[in-house]
Amino acid sequence: MKHIYTLIACLLIGTASFAQLPNGSIAPDFTATDIDGVEHNLYDLLDEGKKVIVDFSATWCGPCWGYHTSGVFEELYEMYGPEGTDELRIFYIESDDTTTDEDLNGTGAATQGDWVTGTSYPIIDNGANIFADFAGAYYPTIYTICPNRILTESGQASAEAHASIFQANDCAAASLPNDPALLGYTGGTTACPGEPVNLSVDMMNLGVTNLQYCTIAVMDGGTEVLSYDWSGDLDTYAVANVDLGSASFDASTEFTIEITSSDDNDVNNSSSGAVELAVEGTSLIKVEIQTDNWPGEISWSIADDSGNIIEAVAAGDLTVADEVVVWWVSVPSEGCYSFNLGDSYGDGMLAEQWGDFVNGNCTVKTYNDDLTFISSIFDYDGSYEYESVSAGMSVTSVNVGIQEQSLNEVTRVFPNPFAEQTNLQFSTSKAGAASIVVYNLVGEQIINDNLGTLAAGEFNHVLDFNGVTAGVYLIHLTAGGETTTMRATLK
Repeated sequence: MKHIYTLIACLLIGTASFAQLPNGSIAPDFTATDIDGVEHNLYDLLDEGKKVIVDFSATWCGPCWGYHTSGVFEELYEMYGPEGTDELRIFYIESDDTTTDEDLNGTGAATQGDWVTGTSYPIIDNGANIFADFAGAYYPTIYTICPNRILTESGQASAEAHASIFQANDCAAASLPNDPALLGYTGGTTACPGEPVNLSVDMMNLGVTNLQYCTIAVMDGGTEVLSYDWSGDLDTYAVANVDLGSASFDASTEFTIEITSSDDNDVNNSSSGAVELAVEGTSLIKVEIQTDNWPGEISWSIADDSGNIIEAVAAGDLTVADEVVVWWVSVPSEGCYSFNLGDSYGDGMLAEQWGDFVNGNCTVKTYNDDLTFISSIFDYDGSYEYESVSAGMSVTSVNVGIQEQSLNEVTRVFPNPFAEQTNLQFSTSKAGAASIVVYNLVGEQIINDNLGTLAAGEFNHVLDFNGVTAGVYLIHLTAGGETTTMRATLK
């Protein structure tokens, strides 16, 4: 559904910036046949030293038509294309496969005009699969791709602005024998005090001969954190993810990664990274999210330092827009943990960019047994995009009450989500009064089942939601002198 809003936004503000492949990404390869029957392969052209502009458009898109008829691409193709300096190729890629040949030629129902007549550069029809590979979300999306496969979203720029991108030094074809380049840091971004974090970097060979060795160092100011001697056999323009090793940090640290061995071009020999030191807290963690208009895109998880998931909510689990949802998580022991917040679409909870929608937010905090606030682990206010963001937490104390309490660990709701009825299954080690009270998210009581006095043992209670409005409900269970709250979704 968001794609609809995306396309509407495109029609209103054709040069706006939304979630796409970010500048500096490696362009996916594609092979496609144009409407004249000529086959083109992106990487073959790049290997020839050509620069490539791809224009992802749709025949019905007003801003696409406006830019298509502006003459910018014709000017570029005449000057820099096969009949000019022969350094540039341009492709119009019709990216909505529901359009027809008639639309492309200006006689169909879903078109702004004749896209074929007068277009001097190749037109590729039915390019939705290529658009998807480039993480396309709106039309027009225009990328300039350099011979090294690195792309820039050049957009609806002037001919001069386009030329400044593909004629820049960093867009030149490989020409030097020995030219390794660091693209970006890919290692860990959070760490607990004294705990090692893995450091890694993407390296591309921009030399015309295969790269077989180089030395890479991680520098904290003037101090060398570690040095790694890489060896391999990397083709021109190929990329290797280099595992540099691990290091421990006593504070949040920004560092540089540098190629220290000699080569023919030192301009591209450095990159930067940072490690944020985890916040100390307790084992009782509160995750609170206010969803945006697309709750099904939201996911989160808490994992230990071995990657074992302690608690998680998957994309698709949340179904109600603009609601506040709270989870209480008890991690089992002291140690280093990570919180990850994901968005399957890649735009975070920055909902206002799609129209009159409220941004979402997320906080992660730790508490004592008596629910006294201890520390803030993570705070996202909905003001920026993300596909995945993380924060570290160093659990330095385990709540005694949480350790002793077992009801939370042995209680589950199934199925969940459910229609009309669900089961609350629990066990208790002590006899005692038991009750189940169900509330909606504004605190209204929906169900109140007094179970009387239960002996120690395992129990299953059917909750009947017949006639209750679909939504998210909180199930409060008291049994054996203990209490717990479970979250359930009525479809």
